[in-house]
Amino acid sequence: MQFGAFLPTYWPDYGTSSVRVAVEAAAKAAAALGYVSVWANDHVVAPSRESGAGHIVEPLTTLASLIHLVPGLQLGTSTLVLPQRNAVVVAKQVAALDVLSGGRFTLGVGVGWLEEEFAFLNADFAHRGAVADEAIMAMRALWTAPSATFHGQFYNFTDAVFFPKPAGGGPLLWMCGNTRPAIRRAARMCDGWNPFGIGLDDFKAGVAYLREQRQRPALPTIAAHMRLRIGARGPSEAHISGSVEEVTATLEQYRQAGLEYLICDFVAADVDDLLRQMESMAQQIAPRLAQ
Repeated sequence: MQFGAFLPTYWPDYGTSSVRVAVEAAAKAAAALGYVSVWANDHVVAPSRESGAGHIVEPLTTLASLIHLVPGLQLGTSTLVLPQRNAVVVAKQVAALDVLSGGRFTLGVGVGWLEEEFAFLNADFAHRGAVADEAIMAMRALWTAPSATFHGQFYNFTDAVFFPKPAGGGPLLWMCGNTRPAIRRAARMCDGWNPFGIGLDDFKAGVAYLREQRQRPALPTIAAHMRLRIGARGPSEAHISGSVEEVTATLEQYRQAGLEYLICDFVAADVDDLLRQMESMAQQIAPRLAQ
C-alpha cells in the first residue's frame, strides 16, 4: 500500500499559524517522512449552510506552489469538481502542472454534490455527470492530438492548438466518488477509483463492482481518501480513529479488501498535532501495511 498526505487547505482557523505555513510544513513533513504524494481538495464558493467548503484554498494554485518545495513528491487533487469548471481551462492548468513538475501530477476529479455552488458558478448541476464525461474526453483530446478536434453536446472545437502537451498523453486521471456511476466512470475511462470516507462493507462492494465493470486493460488503481485521527477516538468527523494498533487493524482490513493507495487526511487540532499524526502514520502504521 502507498500513502499520500492530504494538505491542510481547508481549516477555518489556523490558530497562531497561517495557511501558508501549515501547507508548507505538511508538505515538507510528507517528503521527510516518506509519503509518496501530497493532495489538495476543491470548492470554489459555498452557501452559508456549508460554510466549511468556502474556506478551501484553490487546489491547482496550491499544488503549483509546491512543485519546487517538494521535488520528490507526486502532487494530486482529491477532488477537483470538474463539471463546474471549464474543461479547456482545466486542461491547460493541468498540462502546465504536469510539465513543470516533470510528470508528477495526478488529476482526481469528481462530479460534485453542492447544487448552490454550481448555481453560483453558472454551471449545469442537473447534467453534471454527462458534462464530466465530455470534459474528460475533451481534455484528453487536447493533451494528445497535435491539432485537437472534439464535437460534443457541451464542448465543441476544431483544429485547436494547445501546447505544451503533458508527457505520456496526460497525467493519471482518477475518478473520485462512492456511487455506482462514479465507479462505472472509473472503470470505463479513468486510471484510478478514489472514494471518500467509505465504510468497509461499501468499499468491498465497490471493489467487486469496479472489477465487474472494467473496460480498460489494467484495473484502475484502488485508492481511498480517509479522514484519520491517530491517538484518540474523537473527533467524530474522523472516518477512522483510535490508537496506533486500532487504526492499523482497521486499515489492514481495507488492504485485504483491495486498497492500494491511502490518502491520509488527518483530523488535527493544530499544525503540531497534524505533524505528530503524520509521523505516527509514517513510522508506526505504514510499515505494517506496506507489503
